[in-house]
Amino acid sequence: MFIKLICNFFIFIFLFCGNGFCQEKFKIAYIEGGQYWIFDKTNEAFKSSLKKKGWLEKVEFSKKFSFSPGWDNSALLEEKAKFLMEQNGLSLIISAGTDATKALLKFNNKKTPILAMGVSDAVGSGFVKNEKESGIDNFTVRIVPERFERMFKIFHEVVGFKKLGLIYPDTESGRKYTNLEEAKNVSQNLGFDIIDYKIKSEETTDCLAGLKILKEKGIDAFFIPSLLCFDLNKNDVSKLISYLNENDIASFARNGSEYVKAGALMGFSTLDFSKRGDFLADMIIEILSGKKPSTLNMVDSGSPKISFNLQTAAEIGFDPPFDILAATDELFN
Repeated sequence: MFIKLICNFFIFIFLFCGNGFCQEKFKIAYIEGGQYWIFDKTNEAFKSSLKKKGWLEKVEFSKKFSFSPGWDNSALLEEKAKFLMEQNGLSLIISAGTDATKALLKFNNKKTPILAMGVSDAVGSGFVKNEKESGIDNFTVRIVPERFERMFKIFHEVVGFKKLGLIYPDTESGRKYTNLEEAKNVSQNLGFDIIDYKIKSEETTDCLAGLKILKEKGIDAFFIPSLLCFDLNKNDVSKLISYLNENDIASFARNGSEYVKAGALMGFSTLDFSKRGDFLADMIIEILSGKKPSTLNMVDSGSPKISFNLQTAAEIGFDPPFDILAATDELFN
């Protein structure tokens, strides 16, 4: 009887483990420079996609290996990045944003796979050789080619502005979060002027003061950047957007739908993160299945969708062309 119980036990273990239930979970670490709503939405999207594809139960996102030091805390960010690169047993590290990715690559151990998301300009930042070649065996990143150039081109095509206002802290990250280089490149081809203002901090009061100075310099359009003063979840962005609308200044929101709903004139649609989540989930699955990160396709070439606010158009006295409205995917009142 005892021998029979032992045999049945081993048969149960064989069947249980044979179905993958005994497999140790893949440990995934996560690091970001600071909390940002787009990072949150992206995380939700790729985890939802992993669940849909039957992979969420195979991975472990441990709080022990998840870090968000807070913005303007580069020393702590580098400390946590170095810590992650010194760990054994991590199957993957996901970095969100330019700052976190830069910190990880500074201490890259050349072994632990790294997947970067939410990076403004992976090629310009020197993270990868080009859109087709990573150049680092254990590193890959999601790239949306010419995304920001297209923003400025479409914005100008619709509005036809002459002076575009830009606000940014004069740092490497600040210039990238405002897409200064892309704006200048497009302006040279389309013939509009860039009127920029360098802020000392990303406080809402500083950004509002900057908008007032730009207004005095005659801007007729403004590009809403990915700066903390424009973070919908942390600050009263309505003051900034209201100031633009009260002064008939057309605005394009880099981060899209939520800003257009809040009063910006237009932007690319960002309400649906599912396709982004699917793309990143597929990259995660391929890496955990044994593929070298540098061999993965980095280009997410989905076509952008347009968000437009009709009420804002009326407030600033802008009569949008019918063909633009017909091509718009999201209309807000």
